[in-house]
Parts: sequence; structure tokens; C-alpha cells
Amino acid sequence: MLVTGGSSGIGRAVVEEFAAHGDPVVVLDREEPADGFPDGVTFVGGDVRRAADNERAVTTAVRLHGGLGVFVGNAGIHDAGTTLLDLPGAELGVLMQRVWEVNVLGYLLGARAAAEELKSTAGSMVFTLSDASFLVRGNGAGVAYAVSKHAALGLVRHLAADLAPHVRVNAVAPGGVLTGLRAAVGESDDRAVYDRPEEIARAIRDLNPLGVVLDPGRLAALYRFLASEAASGMTGEVLRPDGGLAVR
Repeated sequence: MLVTGGSSGIGRAVVEEFAAHGDPVVVLDREEPADGFPDGVTFVGGDVRRAADNERAVTTAVRLHGGLGVFVGNAGIHDAGTTLLDLPGAELGVLMQRVWEVNVLGYLLGARAAAEELKSTAGSMVFTLSDASFLVRGNGAGVAYAVSKHAALGLVRHLAADLAPHVRVNAVAPGGVLTGLRAAVGESDDRAVYDRPEEIARAIRDLNPLGVVLDPGRLAALYRFLASEAASGMTGEVLRPDGGLAVR
């Protein structure tokens, strides 16, 4: 399998979940974590915004493991809750471009690189969406992030129809999860979104009906389920572990 953005946060938890069950994993990310990966995980350094890097990661998976059965599109970047009027137009455009290129173009290029191999193995794609794929207020997302995640939802639905019956395409849309997600700042820098974890955790608990703060490790099994035979009748579906936020 191949996971983009697998060096931290939800992606890292997904990598560890599959590796723990004996699945060989290739990770495409900009940086390898300082503490490395479990046995059976291969790191490929690269940028999801570049088609060649996505293709190199797929080629690595095929070369090492004889094929590709699962693609997890997960790499993402936040906008730190920036609203339409927070920035001048030029700066807002830079922010939107960075967020869009990672969150939407990165998914598109990863899917394109993996599609032919997945067709040959009757494999599946699983994407990381967000509560921001459905909501526009009250979840800390700004205009660029919310638009990108709405677009990513559309991409999942389009790919599910486009690649059927050969490849299943589903998604997980978490809400209220403390991860290593970073926010775009300027043209190239970024910073941690969850730099005040205790304060943010309280806000999350107050926001969702179950009063829970989820961690990436509790989400990873959902990705394995969607990639498994147990979900063989599912495509175009989105699982929403959001503490019940959707009902509020």
C-alpha cells in the first residue's frame, strides 16, 4: 500500500495500523520522522504536488512488493482559520494556492499515479477528508481549507464513479482530532495548527455532542476497514468520526 503524508498525524497512525497487520507500506512525504517507521515501511521523499514524485512512490511500491492494492491520500495542510477579509487579496491568493495544491491537486495526482496499478489488483483508494468537507462554520476551518475539503469530497465521489467497477474509492472525514496538521504561512513556510493542544481540546469537547477528542490512533482502523473485503460493497462513501458533530 501507499500512504501520502504518512510521517505524522493521521497518516502515521494509518501506516502503523497496516504495518501492525503485516502489510508492506510505502510512505510519500516531504520529511521522514526522526524516530523512523516500523519494520516493513519504506519511505520515499517527495512532494505530493509533483506528478513525478507520486509516480516514483507508486513505482517503488510495485518494485518492492509486486503490485499496489491500496492508495491512501492523506497529505494535507490547513489555513489557520483565515477568513475572506483577514488578508489582502494577493496574500489570500497565495494561501489559497498552497492549500489547494496540497489538499486537492495532491490527491488528484496521487490517484492518477496509482489508478492503473489499482485497476490491475482490484484495489481501493481511501482519502482523508474533514468535517470541513460538510461544514463551513464552527470547526476552525477558514475559507481556503473549507473550499479545498469540499472539493476533495467532490473528487472522491467523481473517482468512485469513474473507476468503478475496478477500484473502490472511499474516505474518512474526521472532526475534532488533535494531529500534527500544519497551516500554510506565506509561499513556503508553515506552522503547527494545534500549538495550544489543551485549549483546543476543551473547545473540541464543547463543540461535539459526545464531548470527545479523538486521536489519530483511534481512526486508523477505519482506513483498514474501507480497504478490506468487509467493505467490498462500498464506494463513494464517507465515514465521519466527528464526535457526533454532524447531528448538531
